[in-house]
Amino acid sequence: MKLLIVTQKADRTDPILGFFHRWLEEFSPRVETLTVIAQSAGDFALPSNTRVLSLGKEKGRSRVAQILTFWKLIWSGRDSYDRVLVHMTPVWVVLGAPVWAVLRKRVFLWYEARGGGPALTLALLFVEKVFHATAFGLPRTTTKSRIVGHGIDTTFFAPSDQPRDPHLLCAIGRITRTKHLDVILRAFAALPPEFRLVIAGGTITAQDRALEAELLALRKELHLENRVVTGFVMHPQVRSLLQKSALMLHACGGGLDKVVLEAMACGCPVVTTSEAAKGVLPADCLAVPETMADRATHILGLSAEGSARLSSELRAIVTGKHNLPLLAERLVQEMQ
Repeated sequence: MKLLIVTQKADRTDPILGFFHRWLEEFSPRVETLTVIAQSAGDFALPSNTRVLSLGKEKGRSRVAQILTFWKLIWSGRDSYDRVLVHMTPVWVVLGAPVWAVLRKRVFLWYEARGGGPALTLALLFVEKVFHATAFGLPRTTTKSRIVGHGIDTTFFAPSDQPRDPHLLCAIGRITRTKHLDVILRAFAALPPEFRLVIAGGTITAQDRALEAELLALRKELHLENRVVTGFVMHPQVRSLLQKSALMLHACGGGLDKVVLEAMACGCPVVTTSEAAKGVLPADCLAVPETMADRATHILGLSAEGSARLSSELRAIVTGKHNLPLLAERLVQEMQ
């Protein structure tokens, strides 16, 4: 198989999309050649059978210029691929569909998010299959759906030999409405004053920045200024935070965020309100907004033996069903 992957960013240092570099590393040995078209490219190091082509977003190129470059690349490089996998951006399926139809290329989509808009609806008309991690990850109904699990690098996301900080909690992810960080702040406010919370998430859009201001105001209202810190954490440092934390709080109500599984792989207990988590995490880790503080108190109060058992159980779930090599192999087989 000669595979073309279209993605947003090829940059292992990116705090949000840096994880995808490991996906590319896992695909490379499973295909004859791998071509990556990324909207922007930064720091990457991939096997010799892999080449990365950028649409120039990192250089400030306009959306129109990126689209024209995209059409040029998929046409001029038509002999270098026979399968196409578009990662998370259905608009590129829509834009590429006329060219790929003429070239008779088989097209696939990975999509694991809420929303999607008209681009997703249109993209589903053109793809052979759409892959997603959970039943909640694709906000459309289609016979092309394939639930394949998440792809977590369980070699990288693993427990540390160092002891956890028993009073450190974390919440990880971009500051957006869907993360319901206000729910996390209110639940955390109910915990004893010796506990601290790190919200490892930054802002991208103006709406994100407005929400951040609201959260800072709520932090002040709840008298948490000395107990809660916020800010971007680079992708490699996310692991360190998960290895040190006694608990991660997660308040997304829809799909199962990748960071929940990364925490589990690190042996970090999680309390989550995610609907998708009901079939994945043990009952002790499941909550609704009103019970998040109680669930957190329960887990933080476990004995050393009970905490160790829970950590081992959570990691086993990820290594058994959401391991990155397993996902890469499954996707390659599905695209044969």
